Amino acid sequence: MRLSISLLQKLGFTISLIAALVLLDCNTLHAQITAGNASFNFLTLPHSAKASALGGMNISAIGEDVGLAMFNPSLMTENMNGSMHLGIKPYFAGIQQYDLFGVSHWEKKNITWGYGVHFLDYGNIPMTDIAGNELGMMRPTDYAIQIAAATDYIPNFRIGSTLKYIQSSYGMYRANGVSMDIGLTYWSPTHLSKSSILVKNIGTQLSTSGIRQELPFNIILGWSKKLAQAPIQFSVTADRLSVWNNTYYDPEYAIANGMKAPQNFQNLLNHLLISSEVFVGNQFEINLGYNFRRRNDLNIINQANGLNGFSSGIGFKLDKMQIQYGNAAFQSNLYHHFSIIYQFKK
Repeated sequence: MRLSISLLQKLGFTISLIAALVLLDCNTLHAQITAGNASFNFLTLPHSAKASALGGMNISAIGEDVGLAMFNPSLMTENMNGSMHLGIKPYFAGIQQYDLFGVSHWEKKNITWGYGVHFLDYGNIPMTDIAGNELGMMRPTDYAIQIAAATDYIPNFRIGSTLKYIQSSYGMYRANGVSMDIGLTYWSPTHLSKSSILVKNIGTQLSTSGIRQELPFNIILGWSKKLAQAPIQFSVTADRLSVWNNTYYDPEYAIANGMKAPQNFQNLLNHLLISSEVFVGNQFEINLGYNFRRRNDLNIINQANGLNGFSSGIGFKLDKMQIQYGNAAFQSNLYHHFSIIYQFKK
């Protein structure tokens, strides 16, 4: 009985700590509720090809995936010791995204460490004055350097946190900041289901060349279920839970085009991402995802909208290396995401 009370006290303390940090970040919450624009929005992009294939986000997938652990630190485990993840995502117009993340385990203290960088390069862009005269070239960049730690907390629970230094540079305009993520993951005793809660980007800008803005604060819930008698895993992720109205809506445009304001059911769906993983033997997997909000935001009235919101990918496992590919549809275009995970200490 004493042990059970102790476990409940620890769990209650963790939930209280997360709630307190959320409340301390009240300015961010206010900005999100009033639909204000956040700075450093590149922090919301998926870090790995598998995340891109699973709808753009997954915080609860069952397995040992270093790329997903870069986004949710409570997914890091000692089995990832010595692993390194490299992600490359070429966008359109020469824009490139790079993600590097390594994991090591400190056995004496039972702490798993992660360290890496999330980097966006927007290529060379001409600088012009108000009349359109070229003044030279600039190379805008965004990056976040992060360090993470995770450990077992109570039986079947794992807690993790990430600290990030963030820098944006757009020609003469610069901004930097710091933020923290906190994740808590529960793994069922049967290892057939996993649930996570993740609080992202609790922090602030340290300096800016313009008006100070809030970070893209987020509260995310995730649940994954692996079938006992079939090689299939399903996931449901609830995104942006700090704000109910999760739908972009321009009243003037909507009235001009005969569109109605989003209803409660639409707002509910726009918080959800669903995905599945199909395992073909021990070495090959097929990943599928659907992002309701992306579909709604990208759809254009009276036009064919194709596969907006859908995503897919594959993964191939070797002895020490995993190769992953993911894509997502944006109107008639696909963006492609590639990841390599190498385990040096296996």
